[in-house]
Amino acid sequence: MSAAQHFLDQVQSLARIEALEGAPGAYAELLEGELGELETLEGLEGRDAQLGHGLGQVDAMIERVMRLRLEHALAADGSIAAPTRKVFASTVVGYAGRLALLEARAREVAARGGAAEPAEVAEAVCEAARAALALRAEVRGGVLAMIRRRAAAALPEAERAARDRRLDDGTRRRWSAMRRELEAVSSEPERVAAGPLAARLAAWPEQLDEPEVEREPTFADMLELD
Repeated sequence: MSAAQHFLDQVQSLARIEALEGAPGAYAELLEGELGELETLEGLEGRDAQLGHGLGQVDAMIERVMRLRLEHALAADGSIAAPTRKVFASTVVGYAGRLALLEARAREVAARGGAAEPAEVAEAVCEAARAALALRAEVRGGVLAMIRRRAAAALPEAERAARDRRLDDGTRRRWSAMRRELEAVSSEPERVAAGPLAARLAAWPEQLDEPEVEREPTFADMLELD
């Protein structure tokens, strides 16, 4: 198990949640430390898979955070049963920007469950969701910033390879697609979670980038050849 994965897996209590809230960028730092430095097509594909998986693990952790917060917030209330709490936890990411819908559903469930104050129960559910989603935004923000930075750093090598006359045309076309994908990821880092890099590269139209213009030899160069 990687150190970054272990770090997220340890978020199993309110104390651990609070610790992560105090240092939301720690996960991105651990994840970046596990990335390879080899700037080859295969190396970049492996790194992309690591990053996509790492981003997905944030949402898995946030589901657990929501479950823990609901258990704490509704400890004295039984109007929302465990199965429904589990559903709210597993779907919390889908309520980002739609907490009014979550509030309405929670209020309805609480009323059916016999809550004396369904509105208060629903507000407790929404507050748990707000906290979980805020933490998600912080942790993901660090990861997305790191993905953007690493993509931008890999661009010069991809551009050089795409224009390298010494490489065969097929390899240069692959590097051209990689260059365009890295440009896209540097502006939209969420792309790493959209699907395998191979499929995203295949979606780019085939293109052979113009090679570097060969420099005319100078008088000094010709003297060195003599």
